[in-house]
Amino acid sequence: MIIGSVTQPYGDSNLQVLARTLEAVDYDHVDVAAAYVTLGGARDMLQMLEHSLRSRWLTARKRWVVSFDYCRSEPLAIKMLKSAPASHVRIHDGSRVVSQLGVPKTPFHPKAFLLHGGGGHSVFAGSGNLSRSGLNTGNEVGLLIGVTAQEPHPSILAHVKAVQKWYESIWQQADKLDPSLMDRYSGIFDSVPNRSDPVPTDDDVIEHSRQPSGLTPGQLRKLRVCSSLWIEAGKISRNLGKAVPGNQLMMKRLSRVFFGVPVLDVTPNSPLTVIEITFQSHTKSDCSLTFSDNTMDKLTLPLPGAGGPPAYDEKTLLFKRISAGKYKMVIGDEVQKRDWLRESKRVDAAWEMRGGRVWGVF
Repeated sequence: MIIGSVTQPYGDSNLQVLARTLEAVDYDHVDVAAAYVTLGGARDMLQMLEHSLRSRWLTARKRWVVSFDYCRSEPLAIKMLKSAPASHVRIHDGSRVVSQLGVPKTPFHPKAFLLHGGGGHSVFAGSGNLSRSGLNTGNEVGLLIGVTAQEPHPSILAHVKAVQKWYESIWQQADKLDPSLMDRYSGIFDSVPNRSDPVPTDDDVIEHSRQPSGLTPGQLRKLRVCSSLWIEAGKISRNLGKAVPGNQLMMKRLSRVFFGVPVLDVTPNSPLTVIEITFQSHTKSDCSLTFSDNTMDKLTLPLPGAGGPPAYDEKTLLFKRISAGKYKMVIGDEVQKRDWLRESKRVDAAWEMRGGRVWGVF
């Protein structure tokens, strides 16, 4: 018999229980049903599956039923799930919800993970969505139950099979995620009304901080939802030497949210994440984001003249999110800067830092 529990954040997390189960038994099918998926949740889930399934990662069938309800699922997160090996995505009542601009007739609210194959059959059900908070850090509970091929336990297997039957039913009823449906949802998600006032998700939790950022919860949600961030670089410090242009961009504290980092209270000089930045035809995959000792978020850019522009001083930079952890950088001229400012003002997301530098998202 297979049994386990989640008492997050005080005990094992959802991701830890799932990883341990996948590593202990040979499963070749992973079926997931969740109300919504965020980019951070998709990345954490897929990284766990790749590590835990090991040689089965490429061939194990993965199915996901998620929803468009209330525009909580992030389009890039859905695309990330679909792009995984042997992965298939369907949307609960997707066409109807899109036609109603994200409002469901009957909300889709399960959080279930079904694992089955030659080694056994298991069901894990709990309260956590496919979000970084739901999988790792939020207050969540869950129970795992299953059987192995060596110990089938008929009564337990009957209940597991009942949940599998339920999953097959919702899978058959859900809409296939074709390009047309994805484009229609992306249009709603990226619309001015949604970017102006995004619906909160579990990943928008803000813990108490000793260093107030000056950003409101609503502004932080815009950082998560919007796909482009632009900023006046100002004067860049000569971190590479007095005679060499610098490459460390100082941004307002918690700008990190745009780059997929949770709102956590960390000490100065703490590393936050590493991202990939593409500028023109050059890609640098190890651009570090750090909470600097000056209480600003510090992004290390591609080296000037070696993958980057000759210098960043007094330039206006735009970062466009391509996928989880991957961004395209553009150096804007005055016309582009005016366009970016106008787009940010449309969603009330143009701001000014204490030193006078202007920045925003859209």
